[in-house]
Amino acid sequence: MEKQKMIFGLIATLVCSFLMISGCTQQNSPSNQTNPPSTESLRQILAKAEINESVYYELEISTTMSGVLVQNSTIKIWQKTPYLKEEMSSTIDNITTIDTIIKRPEGVYRYDSIQNRYELVPAIIIPRLSTGDTAKDLLNNQTITTIGTETIDGKTATVIQYTPSQAGNSTTMKMWIWNEKGVPLKALYTMASGETTITMDYDYSNYSFLDIPDSIFSVE
Repeated sequence: MEKQKMIFGLIATLVCSFLMISGCTQQNSPSNQTNPPSTESLRQILAKAEINESVYYELEISTTMSGVLVQNSTIKIWQKTPYLKEEMSSTIDNITTIDTIIKRPEGVYRYDSIQNRYELVPAIIIPRLSTGDTAKDLLNNQTITTIGTETIDGKTATVIQYTPSQAGNSTTMKMWIWNEKGVPLKALYTMASGETTITMDYDYSNYSFLDIPDSIFSVE
């Protein structure tokens, strides 16, 4: 139990310090193919994400600590300005927890499985940023380095690396941005502290731009 609390606490700290990840596409595996440099600037590519007002996707996150898998998470995300909904299932030591959060203009709600209803919660629960907000944050990050371009599942991606906001120099994020849509295809978060290295692999899937019914974000 103490181990689980420690891991949950560590993961929560990481999530709070890195909420820039958002966006999605089909499940991908990077190839070794390198493409010619894109004629578009990174700013032009990321700007495409800002027009996506209605987006659904699924996100798989695998967290390892010094090479040992400590958590698997699956998140379903619906975003439609100004709403956002997350359904997250996380597994640590074969124990699975399920959490549902809805962000609305009046505040953030969390589903209480005991009361069988949504409850308005303090702002300490921070939902994931929308794809548009993520693009804006990336454009404001002065540590970004463009590494090159790669093909992922037939899609051209610009590969970037940077230090996430409020993180030290021992923390880096490598991200593959889909040139056509301006959203990540995948990402790799790495943090080193003494002899411990924590990595978080992000894979995006089932991406859809179809209009999401307002009922998805209902808390009644």
